Amino acid sequence: MGIQSSYLDTSGKRQHAAPETLAAILQLWEINALTSKEIHDALTEFELNRWRKIVNPVIVAWNGETTKIELLIPAASEKHSAEGRIRLEDGQSKSFTARFNNLRTLRRSRVSGVPFVAKELLLPVLPHGYHQLSIDTSLTHHASRITHPGRTATALIISAPTKSYSVPGRQKSWGAFLPMYAAHSRESWGAGNFGDWQKLTDWLASLGGEVASTLPLLAAFLEHPVCEPSPYSPASRLFWNEFYLDIPTIPEFSGCRAAQKHVRSNPFQQQLDRFRQSPLIDYPAQMAARRQVLEHLARFFFKHDSPRQKQFYRFLKSRPQVEDYAQFRAACDQTHLPWQKWPQRQRDGNLRTGDYSEAAKNYHLYIQWLTHEQVAALTRKCGAHGSQFYLDLPLGVHSAGYDLWRERDVFAGGASVGAPPDAFFNKGQNWGFTPLHPQRLREQSYSYLREVLRFQMRHTGMLRLDHVMSLHRLYWIPEGCSAREGAYVSYPAEEIYAILSLESHRHKTVLVGENLGTVPEEVNKAMNRHGLRRMYVVQFAQRPNPRSALAKPPRGSVASLNTHDMPTFAAHWRGLDIDDRRDLGLFTNAETLKEHARRAKLNLALEKFLNRKGWLKKSSSRDIPDRILRACLEWLRSSPAELVLINLEDLWGEDKPQNVPGTSSERPNWRRKARCSTEELRANDELCRFLRGFGTGVYTK
Repeated sequence: MGIQSSYLDTSGKRQHAAPETLAAILQLWEINALTSKEIHDALTEFELNRWRKIVNPVIVAWNGETTKIELLIPAASEKHSAEGRIRLEDGQSKSFTARFNNLRTLRRSRVSGVPFVAKELLLPVLPHGYHQLSIDTSLTHHASRITHPGRTATALIISAPTKSYSVPGRQKSWGAFLPMYAAHSRESWGAGNFGDWQKLTDWLASLGGEVASTLPLLAAFLEHPVCEPSPYSPASRLFWNEFYLDIPTIPEFSGCRAAQKHVRSNPFQQQLDRFRQSPLIDYPAQMAARRQVLEHLARFFFKHDSPRQKQFYRFLKSRPQVEDYAQFRAACDQTHLPWQKWPQRQRDGNLRTGDYSEAAKNYHLYIQWLTHEQVAALTRKCGAHGSQFYLDLPLGVHSAGYDLWRERDVFAGGASVGAPPDAFFNKGQNWGFTPLHPQRLREQSYSYLREVLRFQMRHTGMLRLDHVMSLHRLYWIPEGCSAREGAYVSYPAEEIYAILSLESHRHKTVLVGENLGTVPEEVNKAMNRHGLRRMYVVQFAQRPNPRSALAKPPRGSVASLNTHDMPTFAAHWRGLDIDDRRDLGLFTNAETLKEHARRAKLNLALEKFLNRKGWLKKSSSRDIPDRILRACLEWLRSSPAELVLINLEDLWGEDKPQNVPGTSSERPNWRRKARCSTEELRANDELCRFLRGFGTGVYTK
């Protein structure tokens, strides 16, 4: 069943899951067993049912090669045959007859007293795509012509390239990272938007940057039923976040007098001034202000006939699920409650007229169309520059979100995802979102996962998979247990890699796996096998030996100094993150002093390493941290890494993080605007000269 009863912790010590934990997770497979005998009997029945299914529900065919699959049949049926059919994705069919006596025997097994045999069936070469296999198990005995009752076994065949998509002839490149909310301008309403990001991509492209990277832009709860600004806890992984709309550029704005009057009013302008002057984003206040204007535009749009209405209804026809999502969000607006607290009928996914306001539903329909338009425009802008828009796919969704409400069958309600205790989080971590259920995902033919991937890949040239280890296993914490009391659950990784590979080729999207932290060796091997780019981060790679202070980045990797979950370069160099952990109560004073000494040793080793390699320019008038920063970036540029990603905030010495993992209200996570506006970036001649020179890959040592 893939439930791991033990694991190796970060120190290499084996930790065993408590029996109560295993029993609680078994319940999520609808096995209610407590005693050893009950569990043994339940697992025996589970295994018996697996053999009765004749064929696995999902089959992977790599690279269009002949695929060998197992047919699981009762031993008494070895002299029988079965009729099979493969229905291709394009509607064509291929039929065949499987005569069991002619098939190679793989193994024999006896389950609960019933003898079974596994036979090897060769499938024909198939084009890439999702195909349906059906096998009629009404088995016919050839000698007596007696027909035995049976059924039709079905399976999804995923025929995929072994390796995910790569840009043909792609050479080494560089790009820049900045959260979209942080990339503000003079015209924006107190936080960055799609329009600001277009200006940023123009600027990067003019300097030779080929990748523009930001955090997830998925739908968020910023009003009702909760306010959750974290881009890693979205309301859905199937829809966009309207917070990033560039409202004055919406076509309806120029014709809607009510919206224009509202924006010109003194109270609204005073609000904008406060939003623009604040270094932090007040999401509830800013979203409420934006919504007032967007509701004017929605009423104007639905009231007046226009050619754009045809485009709107074509969009709804192409994505019928938008209507369902709009009803869900409108019901959230009306109840101000998470769906778990709705009446039973509504909890079960049945919304009717009266459960929500039609005006609110129309508002959500309208803004999803607008965000689709502006994301598509941003994607086209990147394409025109020959650059890639690099997005991040979060691991989970908010428990009160649309995806759990509509797709709850594929989620393991009753558990949450986290991480076991380690040196930094000695109590473990509970990330608060519900895991996908591996068995139910397979039984659903991965339709939810496929749609999530397609939604992102339609609009991005590169996609980073948060916590890529989740393709292999996740740490489940049963409801009522602490983060110490979880267990790992395995996922059918090869099937998920096949979907990733197939979709990446169809959408021409390069895949990057976030493989930082404690990574089982089989994960990195699988990433290499299937062409996922690995990540290399200097803060993770630093060593105290001056001769080998930095390991060489893997060939084809995405290299950077840090990530959004880490301190900036300046903060890391000065150890500000260490002091912050002390202030949060995670380090004692003695541990703080010890960690500062360790960091100082790492910094000194790095400085000597870069100096010995010839990257540290002694004649520079810059201070040491800035010289080290630039030398590190140039060393990465000369390394085997395929892409060097620069955190723009590092270039002006920012010392405040965008996110402090393990905190929520204790720190202003996901709220801090960049110190420099997009106009100030463009006007910074020295910064522009560095990036333009960095792009050439030619340095003066």
